[in-house]
Amino acid sequence: MTTMNEPAGLEQQASPQAGTLALIRGLRVLEAMAAQEQKPIGVGELSRLLDLPKSTVQRLLRTLAQEGWAQVSKDPVTRWQLSPRMLALARHGAPAATLREVAMPHLRALAERTGETIHFSVLDRDIQLVLVERVDSVHPVRTFNAIGATTALHSSSSGKAVLAMLPHERVEEILARPLEKFMANTITDTQYLMHQILEARERGYAVNISENRANVCAVGAAVADPVGRPIAGVAISMPDIRFEPARVPEWGAWVRETARAISGELLNRA
Repeated sequence: MTTMNEPAGLEQQASPQAGTLALIRGLRVLEAMAAQEQKPIGVGELSRLLDLPKSTVQRLLRTLAQEGWAQVSKDPVTRWQLSPRMLALARHGAPAATLREVAMPHLRALAERTGETIHFSVLDRDIQLVLVERVDSVHPVRTFNAIGATTALHSSSSGKAVLAMLPHERVEEILARPLEKFMANTITDTQYLMHQILEARERGYAVNISENRANVCAVGAAVADPVGRPIAGVAISMPDIRFEPARVPEWGAWVRETARAISGELLNRA
């Protein structure tokens, strides 16, 4: 409702912007809760993670709960998590669900073969990778990344392997974007990155040596859909204390074999 002192046109122009902001913030809340892997999280922690006032986060959570996308737990204090409805929507009929179903036996086999953590991520709009499955290492000291975590293409082994499977013109477009330097080892020089991508195209796998996270190394390969376009990546992830350059060709062959097996099964199901 407009007031006598406020022209209607001002309210009509502001509302869409306010609605868009609320939607974006609501999605950010859902993403933050998803990253907790169904461990309840408090309003204060969400507020810090999202850099939003507690009152705003509380209001968003109540709206999400009212619509059935979030639920509250009061054991022993008030905390929030995604609702079963939200989790079911995320998995029901989604391409990622089919990918996980196909990939899991191959990921477990690779984990058993290597003894290291295996990450399986899906490509999101040629912008980033989103972790959808993880098989943990048997070692007490191991790498960890939360389900739902995102990774830039240029700083990860799976990402560079995905780039290697894209058309050259598309790779140039992606590398023309601002490339964030996450770690001292993160490669942002486009010429050097292109060299690595061309190497990955030839070998069928790519390597990341503490480029995305400190003291974490990985060897990754891309998974293709039935028409040959990259849609996901498999990575063997390990602490740098167990990374042996001499074993890279061996790990590369294993992860490449795993990615190709998943791609082949997707093709057979198409």
